[in-house]
Amino acid sequence: MRPWTNKSLSLGVIGLLLLVCGVSLSVLWPIIFHQILQKGLALTPTSRSFDVWNDTSNLPPMYFNIYMFNWTNPQELKMHGKKPHFVQVGPYVFREVRQKVNVTFHPTNKTVSYFQRRSWYFDAERSNGSLSDIINHLNIVAVSAAHKIRYWDYSFQKSLSIMLTSSKIYVTKTVGELLFTGYSDTLLTMGKMLVTDDTPLYDRFGWFYMRNNSAEMDGIMNMETGVDDISHLGIMRKWRYRDTTKYHRSPCNVIEGSASEFWPPNQTKEGITLFSVDLCRSVIYEYERTVSHMGIEGYRYTMDKKTLENDTRRRYPHEQAKYFEPTTTTEDFFAAEHTNEGLLSTTTESPSYGSSEERSSESSDDMSDDDPDVINMGNCYCNGECTPSGLINVSSCRYGAPVFMSLPHFHKTDPSLLNQIEGLNPNDGDYDFSITLEPTTGIPLEVAAKLQVNILVQPSEIVSLFKNVPRIYFPIMWFNLTVEITKEMASDLKQLLALPTVMLCTGVIMAIVGLCLIAAVALLYLVKKKPTPPAPAEVAPEKPVDEPLEKKSETVYMDKITANEDANVRSDRRLYAKLY
Repeated sequence: MRPWTNKSLSLGVIGLLLLVCGVSLSVLWPIIFHQILQKGLALTPTSRSFDVWNDTSNLPPMYFNIYMFNWTNPQELKMHGKKPHFVQVGPYVFREVRQKVNVTFHPTNKTVSYFQRRSWYFDAERSNGSLSDIINHLNIVAVSAAHKIRYWDYSFQKSLSIMLTSSKIYVTKTVGELLFTGYSDTLLTMGKMLVTDDTPLYDRFGWFYMRNNSAEMDGIMNMETGVDDISHLGIMRKWRYRDTTKYHRSPCNVIEGSASEFWPPNQTKEGITLFSVDLCRSVIYEYERTVSHMGIEGYRYTMDKKTLENDTRRRYPHEQAKYFEPTTTTEDFFAAEHTNEGLLSTTTESPSYGSSEERSSESSDDMSDDDPDVINMGNCYCNGECTPSGLINVSSCRYGAPVFMSLPHFHKTDPSLLNQIEGLNPNDGDYDFSITLEPTTGIPLEVAAKLQVNILVQPSEIVSLFKNVPRIYFPIMWFNLTVEITKEMASDLKQLLALPTVMLCTGVIMAIVGLCLIAAVALLYLVKKKPTPPAPAEVAPEKPVDEPLEKKSETVYMDKITANEDANVRSDRRLYAKLY
């Protein structure tokens, strides 16, 4: 085999390999990228995400900002025409550390169970004020007690009225006592003697009393790891060993949505769902807009109408819907109406994941009240009494205390809530509870958790402390926990997001180079195999007609015998030319 043939064959094989690999990479890059995400994002004891998820103490600090509302005119509550006036103080900044305790992986169903310990450390330098600041605060214990027994027998309510004779409708405490240290109260001491599921066993009251450094307060959680199916990454499966809660009736008691720290890849603009252990329910976040965070494009989801207006509707097959428990705490589930008239009559989108497999997706066009398969999810969150829009009723998981959550400064709430009070302004800042996700990977770019705690105060004809008081949702405080990715994490994420483009371009280039090599070899082969034309024969020039012909001669043997030779004796024979 000639040398040029060996070289051409080698180039042809290389070109063919490049062409096959290039075409394969150009076509199969989505599958390859999905496998990279599957291996890189899934939560395992050896994954990169495990250390970040397991303990945040080695990460850049998270700051938990708390703003208190100081009630400046508590003596004027029962005066006609006087509105409660509040002044925002703070922020009181705490560095928050989250650690997972008793982490147990379950290989059989690809989930992980864990407790979460949250610790707060006061940061005086970042705070605007100290924990010794004095605050006029609503008497939460008295309000909660009166609310809890409002439907009880007259004698119980009268007894409470007598016990509250020397109490005021407000208390004056330090910020530290109201938040973490707590303060003692006679009602709490007496309540410890009534051991029931709805009776708190605390000896002091504080909004975060006994929660600091506690791993049991949030309860045990069970979450998908995404090892087998990355689309299930981070979804909460069980809370306190149950896949439903005891605080709401079906179908609102189902535990669904993300556990708030991991989100599956390939997010859409249909919205996301999160299960909040603080709210004891799932919360829907609706797509707001596409933003750029540290040069990375992300989808920004905010808490809006589907959650704040109690008007989240879903379509269920009738064979399932008819088995839902037909009542909430005190009212017909299917007939429950909203108390305010400004609510939307339909919702448009469903959560992108987290619902059980039996549920069918929502339809944005056919959600009418006359359809027996359409369930207004918001009604079963009312706990017997639907609220104005913008409020989230969490009283059922707060020992019956009339606690209602909203966005800070009553942002996105019914205007009537602001009209009852003075001092709040929802237009002087960004008060949205937002989650920004990178849609391809589902990695959170920024989370701004902002919520306000409110207490419902309403009149009572029996408990004298609350006689002739107006029905008002009192703002107590609001908090802000903002977390965002670091610059290093953003750089790594950019490289990961560039990988599909790199794979596609590499595949195309490899295919083009392979084709060029194959074409070159083919051309070279054709050139080498082309036949060589024969050399033209030489033609003797014609002689003139009048030119005499050459005489030809040949050499022959001729015998010449001389006369002197004997005829019988042979002499030498020579060649002589003969002309003819």
